[in-house]
Amino acid sequence: MKFIRYIPLWLMTGILYGLSWPIFDGVNLSFLAWFAFVPLFIFLEQHKEKFLKSMLGCYAAMVVFGCFSAGWVFNFPISNYKIALIFFLGELWFFMPFLFFYPIQRKIGFQKSIWFFPLIWMLWEWLYLSLEFTMGTHLSPYSQSSNLWLIQFIDATGMWGISCWLLLFNVLIYKAYTKANNNFRSKIFYKNIAVISLLMLGIPLLYSFISFKKYNQLKGKKIDVTIVPTRFSARFLDNPNNMYEVVEQTLKRTDIDAFAKKSQQQLSDLYVWPETGLPYTLQQTNLSDLLFEAVNDWESALLTGGRGIVDTTTVKDLRTYVSGVLISHKNSKPKYHHKTVLTPGQEAIPYHSILAKIPNFPIAENDETYFKKGEKSEPLQLITKNNTKYLLGVSLCYEQWYPQHWATLAVNGAEFYTHLAAEGWYGNVGFKKFMANVTRMRCIENRKQAARSANVGLSGFIDQIGRFQNISNINQLKISNATITTSNVVTMYAKNPHWFPYLGLCALVILLGIQFYNCQFYYLLK
Repeated sequence: MKFIRYIPLWLMTGILYGLSWPIFDGVNLSFLAWFAFVPLFIFLEQHKEKFLKSMLGCYAAMVVFGCFSAGWVFNFPISNYKIALIFFLGELWFFMPFLFFYPIQRKIGFQKSIWFFPLIWMLWEWLYLSLEFTMGTHLSPYSQSSNLWLIQFIDATGMWGISCWLLLFNVLIYKAYTKANNNFRSKIFYKNIAVISLLMLGIPLLYSFISFKKYNQLKGKKIDVTIVPTRFSARFLDNPNNMYEVVEQTLKRTDIDAFAKKSQQQLSDLYVWPETGLPYTLQQTNLSDLLFEAVNDWESALLTGGRGIVDTTTVKDLRTYVSGVLISHKNSKPKYHHKTVLTPGQEAIPYHSILAKIPNFPIAENDETYFKKGEKSEPLQLITKNNTKYLLGVSLCYEQWYPQHWATLAVNGAEFYTHLAAEGWYGNVGFKKFMANVTRMRCIENRKQAARSANVGLSGFIDQIGRFQNISNINQLKISNATITTSNVVTMYAKNPHWFPYLGLCALVILLGIQFYNCQFYYLLK
């Protein structure tokens, strides 16, 4: 306890908030986020008139937090200086809510303005995710992604409800501390904490109880799905000489499984490979014929990720797509979902269309070095051997950070999801559980089941409540089978994915207007 006294308050927040992230296997420290910001609030109140010192402390706290939540990005095999630049800029973006908060607290006082902070934080996270240079790894709702009993209400509010809930929990604990005369050992403080905890945990728990009863069983159609995970290192995939081997190994393992099922008079309706399944384009090789021959033998369908997918609608733009490719024995041609969100700096240049208009900008908008972004979030139709039709929602790696893509798929009729991941770029570290938890949240938001197929990461099945099934060990190449139940449910969140932030924005504007008006009225009277 004496040692803790010498830890700076901003550092304490950074450590607590960072440790709350689901990056440690078998350990759930998410509860630390419920009060992680309290030391930083105390720090800000102590330095409420010192702009530079208070803002530097906030930025430092976010840097420390980022070392936990996103430190794994430094394992990327190339361009470490670029990764470092992106990392420190990323922490700058998550420092922005404190920058917005500073003039507000200077105008109306710290104790009043702290009530607005949950709305400011939530709105900034929402706005941030709509920008092209974003990294979704830092969004506060993911700190709670291991708590199924807590996060079920995101089918109504989306994850923005968790952002607001989490910061409100911190504000309430901070207020309990100030009412107890800044004494953590006061009986009044602990009584207030008990009431706050009962309220903040009880309401989500009640909602979860209702949700578990409502969504425990789905009554839709059934489809048998098989996941074929892979374990190719980033350096192996980057070597063009290994492209054929990637396909050959994965196809061989799938063939063995399909023919073993046939020998037992069984059948899988759909095989799912990771995003890295096809490292080169179908059009430039005989892969199309090879894979159509395979799915005809299996009497099934194959969904895989593919690169270099040619855009046949234009001859001027030679950029290709990163796509989900559906190959079926019921179709004569592949079906594609083109990735709608591209990785900044690797797959696309943020705001490239704007930058390319600058005179003498060195990279043209249609430069073949980068990929072209898909414009539609529409499910693919899958027809099985018995002629049952399904609408399949496809997500590719980076798209899972963007909940609106999944919500749009649901609105457009998707009955279940597949997520094709490529998570071998950052080494064998704890963030892979974190990645699987993100997929889990997308399933809960839309109340649909998903098959998750990853290269190096965690593969398996996730149901509409977020429960994992047949999740493979990172070091295993186990082929997993499950029967997915489809759902035509379109949740409140999917129908109106921005309603909660819009409501929060209206509330913030109205409440701030009232406070500023009262301040002006007070000065006039004075």
